[in-house]
Amino acid sequence: MKTSDIDAATRALKPSTTTGVGAATWSRLSDDIVATSLAPDPASTPAPAGTPVRSRSSRPARPRLALAGAFSLLILGVVAATVVRSPGQDQPQALSFTDTGNSVIVRIVDPAADPARYNAEFKAMGLKVKVEAVPVSPPWVGKFAGYSVPDQRTTLRLLDPGEKCNGTLNAADPGCQEGVEVPKDMKGWAEIQFGRAAKPGEMYQHTSSSAGDAGEPMAGMTFRNRPVAEVLPQLQARGLKVVGYNSGPGPNLQGHDSVPGSWYVHDATPFAPGEVVFFVGATPDK
Repeated sequence: MKTSDIDAATRALKPSTTTGVGAATWSRLSDDIVATSLAPDPASTPAPAGTPVRSRSSRPARPRLALAGAFSLLILGVVAATVVRSPGQDQPQALSFTDTGNSVIVRIVDPAADPARYNAEFKAMGLKVKVEAVPVSPPWVGKFAGYSVPDQRTTLRLLDPGEKCNGTLNAADPGCQEGVEVPKDMKGWAEIQFGRAAKPGEMYQHTSSSAGDAGEPMAGMTFRNRPVAEVLPQLQARGLKVVGYNSGPGPNLQGHDSVPGSWYVHDATPFAPGEVVFFVGATPDK
């Protein structure tokens, strides 16, 4: 599917994708065309040889011509609907593909689709990409969460909504949502991680950087550089619990099951549905 202005306008019209034509419809059209006869037009006489032919735009179209035109358009519609799909022209139900020359940009059209549909459409487009569904925090459900490639010379690029879109398409249009850019000369298979809702107690494999980010469980809470004893009641009010505490700088983090209530919360990260991990210290974070 080429992401163009025409695509955006077509999506807004929500056209029907039904292409089947019943036998009764074909029969009625055929009978109407055969049964329609043309009466001689007394107002028309053969023009002398060499006389230029002029258009009669004011004369109403004759029934037979109108029916034949409708019949032709119907046939063209059915034939067009059965054209073989190819990169840059396809409009799959779950993904869209835009051929840029050296790469193919893939975007999600149906975020609720089963990963098996994505795999089938990647295969149909001749791209060596497999999609794996992984548990993620709420803001990442239905989105590309990451990827892995066997050959380090190959790189895939995750695209934000609105990035590398053509024409007037923007992040609000399904044809311009987030996606991934896949090089055509990719070596081996690539695996893309696609976010799904986590089950109770299932650890997230991908989250936002902080539990306070938009859509995450602690969004809107005032917790940074506040005492642990002050933050815990707010957390409980939201039905959340702390499953661990980390303290210390960078790679030297130390894990704790509990810490003094006077320690300060530096940040928090989502861990599983209803569960977070605190980053804490004996003093406020600078």
